[in-house]
Amino acid sequence: MRVVYCLDSINYVGGIQKVTVTKANALAREPGNEVWVIVADNSGRRVFELLPCVHFIDLAVNYYEDDWMSRWNVLKCIIVKRRLHKRRLTGQLRQICPDVVISVGQSEKNFLPRIIGEWVTIREFRYTRDYRKLMADGFFSNVVARFSDLYERLFSLPKYNKIVVQTYEDKQAKWNNSNRVSVIHNPLDATLAYRSLLSDNKVIAIGRLTYQKNFTSLIRAYSIVAKRFPDWMLDIYGDGAEKQLLAKLIADLSLNRVVRLDGLTAEALKHLLQSSIFVLSSRFEGMPNVMLEAMSCGLPVVSYACPCGPKDIITDGVDGFLVPVGDEKLLADRICRLIEDKDLRKRMGAAALERSKDFAIEKIIPMWMELFADLVRQKRQG
Repeated sequence: MRVVYCLDSINYVGGIQKVTVTKANALAREPGNEVWVIVADNSGRRVFELLPCVHFIDLAVNYYEDDWMSRWNVLKCIIVKRRLHKRRLTGQLRQICPDVVISVGQSEKNFLPRIIGEWVTIREFRYTRDYRKLMADGFFSNVVARFSDLYERLFSLPKYNKIVVQTYEDKQAKWNNSNRVSVIHNPLDATLAYRSLLSDNKVIAIGRLTYQKNFTSLIRAYSIVAKRFPDWMLDIYGDGAEKQLLAKLIADLSLNRVVRLDGLTAEALKHLLQSSIFVLSSRFEGMPNVMLEAMSCGLPVVSYACPCGPKDIITDGVDGFLVPVGDEKLLADRICRLIEDKDLRKRMGAAALERSKDFAIEKIIPMWMELFADLVRQKRQG
């Protein structure tokens, strides 16, 4: 099976990049497979390394190299460089002659299924379907979100052979259980030899410091926790546009001694193993990889039940707690329960570790191989 992944880049830290590299490497290990990863932009150092047997192609479209100059340059990147991207990707695909082409990125998703070829096309949704509306924070962004969703629904998605989403919640709620939509969860790339002892007085959160991740809500909730347990720390790893906003909120709430913004890390597993509770405060997700990694380290989870992901993973009260989005008092209460009850913490941590095994790469890759085989067979039959 000749498989091509298309995405924007793999040269920065992100769940999309990590999961795509993980799957590409795992598929390349399967007998009879040949795998390509084709990106639009990849200047700089790679964060996630592909196996030598995975073919890597950088189309060097460089969408954003000069968009800071003017609004015209922003428009140029959308119109002119999109055409360049399509032309270069078309040339590569016609040389490769793949069986399956998968769109994971944002830049190629609308034009990829219009490239004529004998291959099967798959669109992977990395967020819940209505992520644009969830991200919109003003009139203009709402208009853009609705227009983009309409264009995608009418002109892009119908041309794909298959759409893959990451959670059953998303398929049922946003796709009306369509038979054109399959669910395949994100994989964990390795089984750890160690687990957290759950003895450090440390709560951990990891993610981009952006509106989506909703760390303002977590920090406000933790101000309640800190009053009861002043010897426990909250460490937030990540970087992003809201860094200054979060730092100011921490200072305003007099939490500098117990809440830290630790910046980006390339050693997430190390920090998870040194923690005792993982918290996810997102407004929305596709499927939170870092939650699975935390569970694989034996950490109990406290999570907002945002769309989509946490409800597919967590059984409330068994391997973690699910809290309605925005209920900061309840979020704080669940964190406090795990802090004060070490036996509960260990019991939930053990259950979380066991649950994480359901997402092992060895269980996920056969699902992709079966999907590829079915789609290719259907394509060849007519």
